[in-house]
Amino acid sequence: MFRTIKKKEVLESLLRHKDVTPVFFQQIEDIPKEILENVGTNLAKKAVAMSQEVDRDLHSHKAFLRLSVSPHGILYAESDEMKHHNEIALLEFFQSRFPTFIILFKSKRGIFSLNKDNSVINMKKPLNEVLKKMEEKFPMNPLLVNLNGKNYQELWETFAQSQIIQGRGSSIQMTKLSRKWKRTVAEDKTSSKQLDEFFHS
Repeated sequence: MFRTIKKKEVLESLLRHKDVTPVFFQQIEDIPKEILENVGTNLAKKAVAMSQEVDRDLHSHKAFLRLSVSPHGILYAESDEMKHHNEIALLEFFQSRFPTFIILFKSKRGIFSLNKDNSVINMKKPLNEVLKKMEEKFPMNPLLVNLNGKNYQELWETFAQSQIIQGRGSSIQMTKLSRKWKRTVAEDKTSSKQLDEFFHS
């Protein structure tokens, strides 16, 4: 997923690969920068391929993970499909975009969150149990009370329209999704279909 291969980025991604070992990582670290960045050996080729696996895994979660909103200022989501140790990188991504929220993410390795000092919290409990306890600690935000399933469709349509920029390739995809959503709603006005069902239909 690198446009230009950089040794530092390859190593950072490799550290999060589920199958990386200390011995293998040391071997990659010892490869001269010029050889690794030009994929000059089979070992370098393997390292770059593994780092790209990690990056694709993270990118797909950044792009397609649907965050739910708690009126107590918490954004939460779960995914059993995260293959590599990308939980913290994903939290940092969403935290930088929603700095006033607490982010909870559940993977098969547990529930992850960040403290105010950016230290990592990892809990081995059900998500609904952790969410309930956290909601007890934080006051309800009146601005978030109505952000629930009943107006999710309106939020999606507003988001879709805001992303459409004429001439940009990604806007073509967004326009198609927006039209598909309108057709879905028009065909079944009583439907309470949620976006996760919509995207998989």
